[in-house]
Amino acid sequence: MGRRTLAAALVVTLGLGALVITYAAAPTEVRAGNFPPDLFRTPTPTPRPGAPRVTATPTPPPPPVVDAPATGLAVMRLECTSASPTGVRAWFLWTPSLAGGQWLDLSFVGNNFAPGTFAGAGPFPAGTWGHVWDGLAQGLTHFARVNTLTRSGWMASETFPFYTPVCAPTEPYPADDLWALRDRMAAAIAASPIDTAVAVTDLRTGETVDVYGDAPRLPGCTINLFVLMRVVFDLQHGKYPEPQPGDLIAQTINRSDPVTARTLAQYWVGDGDLWTGLRRTNEFVRALGMSSSVYDHPPAFPLESQFGTYTNVITARDANRGLKAIWDGLVLDPYWRDYLLHKMTLVKPGLNYLIAAGAGAGATVSHKNGFLFEEGWADNDIGIVWFERGGQRYGFAISFFTQNVPHKYDDIPLGQQLVSMAYGWFVSRYGYPP
Repeated sequence: MGRRTLAAALVVTLGLGALVITYAAAPTEVRAGNFPPDLFRTPTPTPRPGAPRVTATPTPPPPPVVDAPATGLAVMRLECTSASPTGVRAWFLWTPSLAGGQWLDLSFVGNNFAPGTFAGAGPFPAGTWGHVWDGLAQGLTHFARVNTLTRSGWMASETFPFYTPVCAPTEPYPADDLWALRDRMAAAIAASPIDTAVAVTDLRTGETVDVYGDAPRLPGCTINLFVLMRVVFDLQHGKYPEPQPGDLIAQTINRSDPVTARTLAQYWVGDGDLWTGLRRTNEFVRALGMSSSVYDHPPAFPLESQFGTYTNVITARDANRGLKAIWDGLVLDPYWRDYLLHKMTLVKPGLNYLIAAGAGAGATVSHKNGFLFEEGWADNDIGIVWFERGGQRYGFAISFFTQNVPHKYDDIPLGQQLVSMAYGWFVSRYGYPP
């Protein structure tokens, strides 16, 4: 053959099309069967002196699956989807053990998930790490766990207790008669030297008016009402029997006793641990929608501060939210609601000088006092004034807070005046008690 220019081509077919890869060398003389030996050879790089030898690292085997439960179960978020009794949605997160299929179990009762007392969602694959659960009951303690079916059998995570919020409907705009009450109260407070906050809620409609109702106040022993409410909630669910906790509730109400309230917080709410009782009470208060209130320490025991602030905080509107939660039966069923309302009437005569004295005869007054001295006197009372007629129940909540009162009991005339105004509005709307 004569001199030719080498133009070697390789065609690789992929599916219906073609990919053409062309190799072109510089012109050279090539004879048939006499290709240069290095024409298609890939050059091998020459190692540099002293360069480390590169060796392939083998892929490590996957870690062995150990029979173990899931860990870290928690609720990332709770939200109200409606005001219905089952209007709560929860986002659960956990770390799976990868040891087998999983179930998320949920119970209202702290009985270690006895058969027939809990519901389950699943099964989930071994790697599942979260679940959104709709339709949870509002205003209730729930107990959750992740149960994993391993080769060694069922293995449950630690139980995670949590509270669902009370999903109250949006507060309606107050009617003109309630606004008129608010204006009269504001004028009375403005004419007085007493540092006062007050809120009034119609418990049938949910309308609320206030004067300085969102201002932080010193609650004194009024905040212990929500420790008592939590104990009644646990009684409702069979956590412990009567009569001892009921007797302590009655003593706490009767003489506004901070010692018996502390005992309930530690040994009943906290299962023997005060800090657990304080934490659970705060969680319960937040579940009631009382977002501006803090139970830092048992009243009269400031050195047992949970957060180091040595100050408990409440607002008049928050207190009314908690009172409305009692009244509406969203947290307590009707029997236990009436149980607590009755206990709240057992106030000794010497402490019936605010709400009970301002309300008219014939109505039932269920209330809780709070009194302390901190750079001036704080004299408080929160409660529900109510009656029944024709099988219907009518009531209003009122929360009265004072602080920096220069002389003990100087606030009493103003407190009775404000309650009397609220009672006058109430009977003008619904009539007098039968």
